[in-house]
Amino acid sequence: MHAQPESSSRPAFPLAHRPVSLHGVVATARLLAERGVAVEALLAGSGIPPQRLQEPARLISLHQELRIFDNARRLSGDESLGLRLGKAMHISSYGILGYTMLVSPTVRVALETAIRFPLLLGSYFRLAVEEDGRQARLLARDYACQPDLYRFNVEMCLSSMWSIVCDCMGVCWPPTAVHMRFAEPAHAALYPQIFGQQGLFSCSEDALLFPAKWLDRPQPLADAVSFHMAQEQCERLQSQWLASQGTALVARVQRLLQTDPARFACMSELTAVLHMSERTLRRKLAASGTTFQALLDEARQQQALQLLQHSQLSIGQIAEQLGFAEPASFRHAFTRWTGRRPSELRR
Repeated sequence: MHAQPESSSRPAFPLAHRPVSLHGVVATARLLAERGVAVEALLAGSGIPPQRLQEPARLISLHQELRIFDNARRLSGDESLGLRLGKAMHISSYGILGYTMLVSPTVRVALETAIRFPLLLGSYFRLAVEEDGRQARLLARDYACQPDLYRFNVEMCLSSMWSIVCDCMGVCWPPTAVHMRFAEPAHAALYPQIFGQQGLFSCSEDALLFPAKWLDRPQPLADAVSFHMAQEQCERLQSQWLASQGTALVARVQRLLQTDPARFACMSELTAVLHMSERTLRRKLAASGTTFQALLDEARQQQALQLLQHSQLSIGQIAEQLGFAEPASFRHAFTRWTGRRPSELRR
């Protein structure tokens, strides 16, 4: 049996305080809004105000996310919510990590990339890919969070990971088997709708099984230059997320830049809100291992990817919204970040 690298090196945080992005909470709020559940009720007890859902770069703790998932399960009365939520979390939900996976050369490399950046993926499990002859399995192990949310989280994890695999391949093929450790739930009949395959329960593992040859299948959007540059961006971002947990200033600067990159692209506007001089801000960011320009580039890049894929704004309108003086400057910056022109990604 050949085992691929696992996400064994976890950031040194108490688990409850591990940083996660808001993408899971935003997806949950969207799904429950369709069922008439108010966002205020969903966020109750989490300490997260509704307006924060408009700040995609803002980090929250795993404990806060778990509280919201618990609220969601209770308010919806739907024990299959984890499956449905994971199915809705496509690769575009994961920002720069999703883009990196999308332009990686093969499915194998895409999954290795997800495993390599556990903070950006936001998984509650230690993921691994193993091969045994003609069969591969994507495993979710070592759940160590709220026990009564285990089934919710493992269903969300594996259904989301399969949505990502399908997005990477450009086709939605079913796995050959879906293994779950828990007993057969009342909503077992939903599995073929989510995975295209019946679930097998009371198994020895939580895993998705599929043909090993899929791992080395070339991806339709693979691009070597974009992959290399996006991977470097993931490394910087995960490092900064680690730093921002101990540096409230970095987290606040990230939040402000994501909220209004056009306004805060001017450092004087940022320092006026932070009540400090530009020199002091540069010094404190340097002490945290980053710079104003690096944070601004990351905020702009993440928003550009989202707007190009999920809005009808023109290139010029996106450039203006991100604080570029002219579309040509935005095109140049985007090509530097990703190795592609904005129009190529939109196509």
